[in-house]
Amino acid sequence: LLLRATNGPMPRGGRYFTRKLGQGYTGWVSQQGAPLQIEDALADPRFAEEASAWPTPYRGLLAMPIIFFTVERLQGVIAVQSAEPRAFSEDEARFLEIVAGQIAMSVENSQLFAHTDQELRRKVHEMGTLHRVSAMVTSSLVLEQVLQMIVEQAVLLSGAERSALFVIEPATQRLRAVATYGFSDTAIQRATLPLGQCCAGRVALGGETSMRLDCMRTDRGCFLHDLPEAIGDLHLALSAPLATTRGGLGALCVFGGQRHTLNQGQAQMVTTFANVAAIAIENARLYEATLDGLRVKETLLREMHHRVKNNLQQVASILRMQRRRTTDPLAKQILRENIGRIYGIAATHDLLSHADELGRARLDDIARKIVGIVQASFISPEQVIRFEIGQMPAKLPSEQATTFAIIVNELIANAIEHGFEGRTHGEIRMSEDLIDGWVVFRVADNGQGVPEGFDIHTANSMGLRLVRELVVKELHGDVALFRAFNPEDGDAPAPGWTIAEARFPLPVALDDGEDSEPLGESPGLLAGADS
Repeated sequence: LLLRATNGPMPRGGRYFTRKLGQGYTGWVSQQGAPLQIEDALADPRFAEEASAWPTPYRGLLAMPIIFFTVERLQGVIAVQSAEPRAFSEDEARFLEIVAGQIAMSVENSQLFAHTDQELRRKVHEMGTLHRVSAMVTSSLVLEQVLQMIVEQAVLLSGAERSALFVIEPATQRLRAVATYGFSDTAIQRATLPLGQCCAGRVALGGETSMRLDCMRTDRGCFLHDLPEAIGDLHLALSAPLATTRGGLGALCVFGGQRHTLNQGQAQMVTTFANVAAIAIENARLYEATLDGLRVKETLLREMHHRVKNNLQQVASILRMQRRRTTDPLAKQILRENIGRIYGIAATHDLLSHADELGRARLDDIARKIVGIVQASFISPEQVIRFEIGQMPAKLPSEQATTFAIIVNELIANAIEHGFEGRTHGEIRMSEDLIDGWVVFRVADNGQGVPEGFDIHTANSMGLRLVRELVVKELHGDVALFRAFNPEDGDAPAPGWTIAEARFPLPVALDDGEDSEPLGESPGLLAGADS
């Protein structure tokens, strides 16, 4: 018993004055559970030592046990004392008994409040831990980290000491330890079990939680049975199944030094962690299955683009053979243009088959492919045409990418055929603007320009009609062809620069981190050029 309060001087032992059961009058009252009334405590050898422990020895004594009678639990002793010998009356004894009863209720309420507060704090801690684990399960694809966190927290929140998590391997139908906590033996970290053996195997097979004492010593099938150093002073084994709607995935086992079973709350906590582990494992397997499916589809799609490219190249080769055999200049020209178009589409499919983002290609990558084809097919040996391609980070999916390739091919071919006719030098610049979700693609050349009053919407040339049809019907945009205006001279045309402009809505977002502002020199040169 520890002295908690006094209205007089402190005993010579100070605030930490203690009594054992049976020691002094305080120990006697607590041991007997009965009141004690003595006229002179100093005269009784059993109580003289405690009575003289105060600076002023106390003789008269009335001591009453503090008992919470609802459950008959002793909580302490209250005593009133006097310096002179005194016989306390029955009324005084009854009054002190009432006071002791009030103290008993106060102490009980205080203890209940402390216990409830402690239990509430524990529940809050448990909920916070479960929230963190659940958040990690939903946000992390690193299964090893998630399972390791689960086995650690299952031990800490259940009051156990060690844990092991077993997963059923589909190929062998055996349990394999995938995460452990508290075990240093590598044999445990690599342990395997057949289904139905050991608590873990039986729980994984039957789907019911098991809690046993000393089974690791008595069950020869236990994975710990032949590892006495790992068992140490462990006695309790609690195993919970990793259950899902599609069957069991394994078992979570926790081990403790208790020689008694865990309470319902602790056992439920382990079961909850087992359920979380099952969700994490199933999510990881579903993710892997999805990735496998995507990899198969990606391979098939790349192969499809590759085969389309090869087929188109074969068609182009046949047309080239026909072009070499024909003597009609007009037929040669038509075949050459169609060969260029087919090679442009084939090059785009080749680009799509090797793109980092399967099925999507950047505008500047498509433009470079087309420029390479045009340089080989449309530019005569005596011509020197310089190409400048600005950064164009917008991406187009397969169908729009091949359409865009034809448009670029036609615009470049038109610039070479009409803008640089009879010329040996020239320059073509390509650029992109992004304005409110629309792509503004420009091809600018410093050739001889378009005649006065020219309108691409009424032009009859095959190439420009094709561009117009593709931009309007396939890309749902519009196209224009005009002379650049010189911002220094108002509406005066800039010398020698013609701009073909295609506007269409962008179906996809930019690459992360790319700048959507106009790039390269073309935008600066074309400032003020509006259709």
